[in-house]
Amino acid sequence: GTRVATSHKIWQTFSEQRQVRAVEVSGDAVKVLYNFGTGAAHWETTYQMQTDGAVKVTSTFTPLRDDLPDPLRLGLRFDNDASLSDIEWYGRGPQESYVDRQTGYAIGLYKGKVADQYHDYSRPQESGNKTDVRWLALSDTGGKGVRVVGDQPLSVNALAFPYEDLNLRNPRGTWKSSEIRPHGNGSLLIDMAQTGVGGDTGWSLDGRPLAKYRIKLVPQTYSFTIKPQ
Repeated sequence: GTRVATSHKIWQTFSEQRQVRAVEVSGDAVKVLYNFGTGAAHWETTYQMQTDGAVKVTSTFTPLRDDLPDPLRLGLRFDNDASLSDIEWYGRGPQESYVDRQTGYAIGLYKGKVADQYHDYSRPQESGNKTDVRWLALSDTGGKGVRVVGDQPLSVNALAFPYEDLNLRNPRGTWKSSEIRPHGNGSLLIDMAQTGVGGDTGWSLDGRPLAKYRIKLVPQTYSFTIKPQ
């Protein structure tokens, strides 16, 4: 493959070992500031509470070095209760889409089951993403749940299992996608950007996504609102 799991692993390490630099409270807003590595990058997220129960979320990514590999994903991940079994979205669909795998899927209104969004490829991997999403709703059988509305088109993924399941490798090489089953809390990933799939020239070291489908190592900001429904 393209070996990004090795060449870009530093970003996974930064995320898993991120440190809270400060927490600032101002009125109805809470800002959390994180350090990624030592002098590598900053991440800031502000949660602005609204009077109607909604929460406006704004995140900013600021790289501090120019010798880092390009990020593979920039965004936030939330746990969603297993009772939120239905999904509806306005964006590209109904199949999964990625920035370099999306022009064949029309922007429209789609719905389905969260448990059906994951595709069991031969080995566990990223799957089920949706691009150009204006809004997405997760709800229980009674129609109650949450709605995410982007200030700009979002890259969103909702899965019926913990995202960590995709990285299980014990014993090595024996973990199959078909073994991943819905359990516990699901995962909701709300991204400002995710790199493309690649593979235009094969799956060798030269098979990375074209430059225009990669995430630039520059400061970036995005916003969305989480609303009850």
